[in-house]
Amino acid sequence: MTFRVDRVGEAVSVDLPQAVEPPERVASVDALRGLVILLMIFVNDVAGVARAPSWLKHVGVDADAMTLPDIVFPAFLFIAGVSIPLSLQCAAAAGRTRIELLARVLTRTFALLVMGVMMVNGEHHNPWYRGLWGLLAYLAMILAFTAAPREPGPRRNAFLVGRTIGAAALLFLALAYRTPDGKAMVLGPIFVQGDTVWLRHSWWGILGLIGWSYLAASLVYLVFGRRREWLVGATVLMAMLYVAEHKGLFSRVDSRDWLAWAASALGQIERVFDWLKSHVSFGDSLASISMAGCCLGSILAPRSDLRTHGERLRWAMVFGLGLFAAGVLFDPLFGINKIRATPAWCCYCACLTLLVWVVLYWIMDVRGHRAWSVVVRPAGANPLLAYILHPVLYLIAGIVGVPIAFYKSPDLPLFVNILGCLAMAFLLVGIAGLGTRLGLRVKA
Repeated sequence: MTFRVDRVGEAVSVDLPQAVEPPERVASVDALRGLVILLMIFVNDVAGVARAPSWLKHVGVDADAMTLPDIVFPAFLFIAGVSIPLSLQCAAAAGRTRIELLARVLTRTFALLVMGVMMVNGEHHNPWYRGLWGLLAYLAMILAFTAAPREPGPRRNAFLVGRTIGAAALLFLALAYRTPDGKAMVLGPIFVQGDTVWLRHSWWGILGLIGWSYLAASLVYLVFGRRREWLVGATVLMAMLYVAEHKGLFSRVDSRDWLAWAASALGQIERVFDWLKSHVSFGDSLASISMAGCCLGSILAPRSDLRTHGERLRWAMVFGLGLFAAGVLFDPLFGINKIRATPAWCCYCACLTLLVWVVLYWIMDVRGHRAWSVVVRPAGANPLLAYILHPVLYLIAGIVGVPIAFYKSPDLPLFVNILGCLAMAFLLVGIAGLGTRLGLRVKA
């Protein structure tokens, strides 16, 4: 997919070629994705260790700092952004039109939002026998969002039937959900924030937040394509949305006489913005992380003009320096905090993730040392399944009464607790790899 802007202010022309060169597989991207998923499972599991050191725990809402767990989620947002140019260019090369690409983006966003909302409500209140609702919801997600084989035949038909059953089960479970006070989705108002009303989205859950960030970055990429200067600019503007949200979008209009004529229209725009930010997670600057990843993905996509290792590494280092500088400039305004998703936190985390990719790219794609990645490759190939398997395993253990979290006991040494969490992460990655070999790949 190529985009061309002839002159500033003119419409953007778009060409979707029928065929391009086969996409180059960048091993470091897959390895980074696998490492992030492995680390995400580990920090989620170690959260249940009461004596875990402070650097393995999230900071509080009032803190001005970040720890290892605070870096993992933005790293996943970043790698999701990297995948946008790679996947959309491949889809365009296969003959997809712009409308089909947009439909693809919207479908994936919807899938992530559905999974995120189901997960966050199940975590808040998991009804039925020992949390059976949550287990069925996760299993239905796996069925509904499993990728079907492309080749026609009985195997593909079986997967499609499974996806239909999974989607129907998700709908049934959503309608059957009851909060502790007995309210249900179809009886209570939708889009009301609170702890007892379904559809509860005071936050969208991890996958839902990824979905909104993915949507924002994808829409920008569909418009501006491989024009990296536009993509970088969009990254900065998305970070500035946080400032607009917390300082007031047009809070200084009343003190500007020369804007008096537009005060009414600007006030209406601000009201729309306030309504939008209460339902859509764009204004918290998270999308800037995915947008930064999209900038990196644009130099790795098949039709990028940066083809040599040196060109890519130099661009990445300069871009990383820019992200770090942006973090320094944003830091005095709101500090560093994951829960509040401050712009400085976003910039620093994007910079750190980019630097990790630089190291992996030099080791794997430049030097060719790839064998070690076999331990994380399954998670990189099937990230959603690896992520979902963690709560599934605990829910199954809770229903059958197996004390699966025995290794977190305070009676055991702390290093045993930590090693147990690490072993759990590798176990789930291995199970995800087995699922991939069997053709079970969960994909939004």
